[in-house]
Amino acid sequence: MADKTNQKGFRPWTLFLVCGLTCLLFAQIPAGKAEGGDSPQAVFKAAQAAGAKKDFGALAGLVAPTEHAMLAFSTDMAVGMLVEFYEGEKAAELKKKYEQIQKKYEVKIKNENEDEKLHITNETPQEVIDEHIRKRAKKFYGHVDAVKYVPDLMGIIINMPEMAEQSFFPQEELSDLKIEGDSATGKAGEKSISFIREGDRWYLTADVIN
Repeated sequence: MADKTNQKGFRPWTLFLVCGLTCLLFAQIPAGKAEGGDSPQAVFKAAQAAGAKKDFGALAGLVAPTEHAMLAFSTDMAVGMLVEFYEGEKAAELKKKYEQIQKKYEVKIKNENEDEKLHITNETPQEVIDEHIRKRAKKFYGHVDAVKYVPDLMGIIINMPEMAEQSFFPQEELSDLKIEGDSATGKAGEKSISFIREGDRWYLTADVIN
């Protein structure tokens, strides 16, 4: 890693943010298919294996289908910011690859119209903010196949030296698992992990990346 005094890599805070957004993300599942698991424990175990292998296609396939727009949105924000602030020799190459992927998946982010904006105050409930973000994610990423999009995006940066030690999913044991209906929560180390059941399959939720 490097800051302005070392133009060979990322600014430390940028790498920290990107890793924070992506380290809880994402086995080889055929591209475009959401796989899930028979239980939260099975999903967690598969995600650990996938994260250790940096297999983003499988990790994305373990996220619930209804969460894919948010998954695509969050991954794009993380990788996009990393590419934007990268200062190494391959900065132009990274940006070109990023733009090519955006074009391939027809991702076009537009500024909100005045009537679409959420004017946040100290009294704005977090639930309202989250719902607004989800609506924007669905608007701009609802057409995107996240199981293909996420690996393509991560492929831009995965071979960077700064990413060499990242496992991209907690490797600690799953503890404090609580299942309530179609939702479940647990912990891996200090990280909270959420699951959701859709149909007869369990999946990770997109907020696992927060």
